[in-house]
Amino acid sequence: MSEDTTNKNVEEFAENAGEKQVVIPEFYRDLKADLEQKGLWHYVFRTNGDRKPIKTEDGKPHTLDFNWKDMFPNENGHIEVEIGSGKGNFMTDYAEKHPDYFIMGSEWDYTWAAFAVERMTKRGVIDQGNAAMLRGDVFFFLRDCVKSNTVDAFHMYFPDPWPKERHHKNRLLRPDFLTEVARCLKPGKRIFYWGTDHKEYNEIALETFDAFPTCKVLVRNTAEPTEGITTGFERKYRKEGRPIYRSVIEFEK
Repeated sequence: MSEDTTNKNVEEFAENAGEKQVVIPEFYRDLKADLEQKGLWHYVFRTNGDRKPIKTEDGKPHTLDFNWKDMFPNENGHIEVEIGSGKGNFMTDYAEKHPDYFIMGSEWDYTWAAFAVERMTKRGVIDQGNAAMLRGDVFFFLRDCVKSNTVDAFHMYFPDPWPKERHHKNRLLRPDFLTEVARCLKPGKRIFYWGTDHKEYNEIALETFDAFPTCKVLVRNTAEPTEGITTGFERKYRKEGRPIYRSVIEFEK
């Protein structure tokens, strides 16, 4: 399959799937390093001080001229992204184990993002210079900031399953998100690590991966924890005897 054909298929798939998606208004969003907590970055709405987001004048996304060296001055070209880092258990161990990898975690909630940075700071990972946390909507960060072909791998472990049907629209693992993942990943070995304890969300997620034009599930539901590193949620769930679903997905390009 040619690259042009692949791109066309991805665009058509996202467009068709997007017909059922809720249209989200476009706003100005700014990326700023936290002045008090090293390693924490905020990607949040621009406001007039009243918490009401300022809409972009043309109704189109507010794109930023972002380079990974803005976040990691010493990065060597190897970038990985964790979607939903929680309290930072995986990120801390993974970044500590791989000082030559540069990994950005993400959390919408400020408290959890700050907690993850504090954990990494205590372990010396932040001073090591290869880890940072993004507080904000990572979908829009990928879409509007991250340049194509710049990420080596994605990790997504035990995200909020939003179990109530009326909240399913809040789930991040959807076709438009995978479109951005595919765009951001570098050519070559393009891996997405997925894990959850929620059976229904896992089934929907795998259906979404299977239907996406450039996805191939390499290991379905039986993958081991990435490099033996378990998250805090996973350790808790395993003690409770819950089934764990871990998969490894490749994006072909």
